[in-house]
Amino acid sequence: MTTDKKLRILCLHGFVQNSAVFRKKTAVIRKKLDKIADLVYVTAPQVTTDPKYTSEAHRAAVADENAPEEEKPFAWWHPYDDQQTEDGYYQGFKESVEFLKDTMIKEGPFDGIFGFSQGACLAAIIVNALEDRTLAPTLFGPDFDHPNFKFAILAAGFLPAAQKATQNLWAHKISTPTLHMIGGEDKLIAPALQEKLVEHCVDPVVIRHSGGHVVPSNAASRNETLAFVTKFVN
Repeated sequence: MTTDKKLRILCLHGFVQNSAVFRKKTAVIRKKLDKIADLVYVTAPQVTTDPKYTSEAHRAAVADENAPEEEKPFAWWHPYDDQQTEDGYYQGFKESVEFLKDTMIKEGPFDGIFGFSQGACLAAIIVNALEDRTLAPTLFGPDFDHPNFKFAILAAGFLPAAQKATQNLWAHKISTPTLHMIGGEDKLIAPALQEKLVEHCVDPVVIRHSGGHVVPSNAASRNETLAFVTKFVN
């Protein structure tokens, strides 16, 4: 089908990725949605060089000012539970939120948000905070001039259970329509952890695939994603 005005979807990559990598990893789904949606990819505002999470090639790229961005590992926050800020946020979290708020105002409005892994966790936080702007007013208050998202696609998503400042968000279930993608063989974010995010959403749609820590590209997943997103075309 075709439409005069495509949906706009803000896309958030996973930990140790960047916009170019996420764009490549979602090429099949992007092609499937091409007639109804434009996917807008952004890179997190900070790099990570922790050897626990990054390769030697990643760290070499960070050290080389001439290396292309797509070779560098970026993070929406640094996931160290014992290094949270005085006000209870992971290091880099608030900076990422400010970056995305600026993106949403300058490049939006966006109809939907699509996140993978750490990006899906952040997308869930944003969707929740936008729904009730009294829950985290220092992040998304009533004066933030962007409408609530119409939908969210959350692949390998999870709750940021240890981040103290956002724990109150999860007393509120996400009512924005959500599509979850859970890999039965995911060794990085256990399916049981991903299911906890599903449980915090009202009437979620769930794709359970046989793969690992990936955005699924098989025909059934592509078709279900298209069917989900099509519901929001005017």
